[in-house]
Amino acid sequence: MNCIYFHLVGGASGDMLVSALVDLGVPLAHLKKEYGKLGVPFMVEEKKIVHPHHVARAIRFRDKKDRTVNFSYREIIQLVAKSRLSLAVKERTQAVYKKLFEVEREIHHVGGNDFRFHHLGELDAILEICGFFISLEYLGVEKVGVSAFPLDKPSPAVRALVRDKIIQPVSLGYETVTPTAAALLCDASQGYEPFPCGKTGVGFGDAGADDYLLAYLVQDEYLHDAIIKIETNIDDMNPQIFEPVFEALYEAGAKEVYVQQVVTKKSRPAFLLNVLCDQCDFSKIRNIIFSCTSTFGIRYREYKRDKLPCIFIKKKTKLGNIRFRVARGGLRKASPEYQDCLAAAKKHNIPLIEVYRRI
Repeated sequence: MNCIYFHLVGGASGDMLVSALVDLGVPLAHLKKEYGKLGVPFMVEEKKIVHPHHVARAIRFRDKKDRTVNFSYREIIQLVAKSRLSLAVKERTQAVYKKLFEVEREIHHVGGNDFRFHHLGELDAILEICGFFISLEYLGVEKVGVSAFPLDKPSPAVRALVRDKIIQPVSLGYETVTPTAAALLCDASQGYEPFPCGKTGVGFGDAGADDYLLAYLVQDEYLHDAIIKIETNIDDMNPQIFEPVFEALYEAGAKEVYVQQVVTKKSRPAFLLNVLCDQCDFSKIRNIIFSCTSTFGIRYREYKRDKLPCIFIKKKTKLGNIRFRVARGGLRKASPEYQDCLAAAKKHNIPLIEVYRRI
């Protein structure tokens, strides 16, 4: 499995991210070929950058006819949908623009189901976002990680996009992270553990010697990350309250919520509430526990995790199509999805355990 980790040394922009991926081995000819599937006139420019510690290419994009066209959200979605790009690239590009649309609409206090972007609607921004996912697909990347976001002069859109991410305030005198880069990286994991360096790519910006990022391509049999475990003892609350608490915690991003029965001081029967969550969701989870339960305190710590890389496949069975979670890599195992098995049991009016036996 291929993983990529972006170290934002002096910031990030869309063209810097694509430049780093090209430096990692994505052929420029492949990018141009894929861009041709969009059906728009474009130019890809490259120049050699010599840095005190790095030598690499800076990739830039522009309209072939030197026009400044600002596409609207709906125009971009339609442009991508009608293109001949792969389904995965289409869906991921549209998801980024949906996120940008929602953020810009909130910032500018506009309603409706369309919005005309400024720079984000120009052709170079569209090519940067498509190019990022085209490159990840070419490299076979299944997991993306990112360092803390170094922020100087962040725009309102950037502040909104990295609201729940780990940031590092810096004083470099320029806009270190652009909205395009923030939208591309805001869903990336920030819980990476030490990893073998692997191959490294460099992406340069235009703001001076400090304006660059590094991309590390890592091959690993396992996924490595970290997760926060929060726990608290509750001995004075009606257990019926746990149902809405669970719902609120899962809605806020909790990965797992469970309760154990324990005996505490003075031989009191109690519940031990456990919540697993990502670092970026910790504040929301903590607030829910304090506001929705009777507890006056919590305990928490970070745990390292090793996970098998998995994919979902749909298998045709006598009871219908059932999704299976399948581990990839050296260790292979598969497990049917509970919800699909439950639906099959109801449809065929048989016990759930019988579904598991038959498939």
